[in-house]
Amino acid sequence: MKIERPFKDKPDFEHFRKVIMREATGGPVPIIELLVDPEIICEATGIDFPSYQINDLLNIGTEMTPEELELGIRLMDLSLAFSEAVGYDYVTMIPIVPLPRTRMQLKENPRQPGKIRAWQNEHGGLITTREEFERFPWPSVDQISLLPIEYVAGKMPPGMKVMVFIFGIFEDLKFLMSFEQMAIKSIEEPELLGDILEQLTILAEAAIDLTAAHPATGAIFYGEDMGFNTQTILSPKWMRQWVIPRHKRIADACHRHGKPFLLHSCGQIDALMEDLIEVVGIDGRHSFQDNIEPVEEVYRKYGDRISILGGVDVDLLARGTPDQVRARVRQILAACAPDGGYCLGSGNSVTNFCQIENYYAMLDETRKWNQEHG
Repeated sequence: MKIERPFKDKPDFEHFRKVIMREATGGPVPIIELLVDPEIICEATGIDFPSYQINDLLNIGTEMTPEELELGIRLMDLSLAFSEAVGYDYVTMIPIVPLPRTRMQLKENPRQPGKIRAWQNEHGGLITTREEFERFPWPSVDQISLLPIEYVAGKMPPGMKVMVFIFGIFEDLKFLMSFEQMAIKSIEEPELLGDILEQLTILAEAAIDLTAAHPATGAIFYGEDMGFNTQTILSPKWMRQWVIPRHKRIADACHRHGKPFLLHSCGQIDALMEDLIEVVGIDGRHSFQDNIEPVEEVYRKYGDRISILGGVDVDLLARGTPDQVRARVRQILAACAPDGGYCLGSGNSVTNFCQIENYYAMLDETRKWNQEHG
């Protein structure tokens, strides 16, 4: 079901920037998403795309094949068409960092035939020993490509910017080692993890420095899942020693160019929030689940220091009704919108198992709120 009308008539990234930087309390509440699954994008735009091949684009080498280039161009065109059709202030792009990653496992959702989910191998990865680390083909920083940003820069409508998505170093550590091996080695051989994290930080710093310097870039969205439903994945003490200082270097690479640095992290990460705000210097936080901590509560605790982004629970978007979604959107906006520093969207991302009618209801109710509140 194609979307009937965009969230708003034209993009206004400057207003979006002011909201996420807490420089504006008035005006409309913007919408934001970290990612939207290609099945939802295709349905919203009416454009076909082989979503099962997305995994291939995450493992592009230093030289793209003609097939990979064609697939990448189709995906970039689709992403831009989607942002325009829905009414976002930005289009999401990912710079090309030719880092080999453990391949995801693709499985069909038994309740939704034809819809594929990608799952991480949690038991084995590309680097599990010091010897594998030494042999690993680490890319150099001069192999980073801004092709996706440069490609859409001349195609975006006036007022739109690029939201650059960057894979987090802790996220990539899990990809490279597997969760199981990472957890074991964090105790048995933490220096190995530190060396992997350092290589990943060098790449992330360079990728962010390059992309944040680009005039088409509006902000950096840094994807770094650090928590379970109840606590951080590794201990806060371990994260403060090995990860937080490197996060600061990464955020500094963004802030050198005056661009906002937005953090996405799933899970309960309250134990690290002071570090993330005061040491790292994040400008906004994204990803919330009602069963962990409703977004209103997070806004109450941190909304005077950083922007709070999203919060409509993915479970509600997947299993609720449009009326339930509308009611929840109203609750969230009543708590978070009046004092600014808030953008509405899903609690995590618009997954392919979400009901598109619920996604549209979320957008439409936010539009109605904006109309009612000037």
